[in-house]
This record gives sequence, structure tokens and C-alpha cells, in this order.
Amino acid sequence: MFPLLPFAAGLLAGVAAIKLIRNDKAKKQLDKAQDRLREATVSGLATLEHSSARLRDKLQAAPAAAPAVETPAAAAKAAKPARKPAAKRRAPAKPKAAAPTGGAA
Repeated sequence: MFPLLPFAAGLLAGVAAIKLIRNDKAKKQLDKAQDRLREATVSGLATLEHSSARLRDKLQAAPAAAPAVETPAAAAKAAKPARKPAAKRRAPAKPKAAAPTGGAA
């Protein structure tokens, strides 16, 4: 009997949803919500386009403004990568002697 309860609840929820969708007032509200969502999407995409265009212009202008002269310090740094020296390995630890137990020998 328990498997029949979720089926009946789903059936009733489906019937209620269909009645709401067929209602003119509900259709108008759904259309308004769809229009607002579409406007928000278009606005967001336009903002993204403007932002990416500004960034593209900034990145294209940066190499033209920077001189291509390389300093000796930059050349030395590029030639030799900065790495830490390898750490020294430790000798393996000696095993500790077994502690005497309090028993008689």
C-alpha cells in the first residue's frame, strides 16, 4: 500500500500543476517571469562583452607601451632558475632497546 501513496501524491501534484498552467493569470505571470529572466540574461551578456573588450584593449596596449629592452639582471635570472638546494638526508634512527618487563626470569 505504501508504494501507492507516492504515486497518488504525484498524480495530484501533476493535476494541480496542469490546472495552474492552463490558468490565464498563471500564464501571464510565467510570461513576465520569462521576460525578466531574458532581460537579465541579455544584460549580463552585454556586461560580459564590455568587460572582455576593455580587458582585451588593455592587454593589447600593454605590450606596445612596454619596451623590449632586457636588463642584465633579468637575463641572469631567466638563465638560471631559482631552486632551493636539496635537503640533507638524515641517518635512519636506531631501534630502541626493549624495556624490561616486571616478570621473573
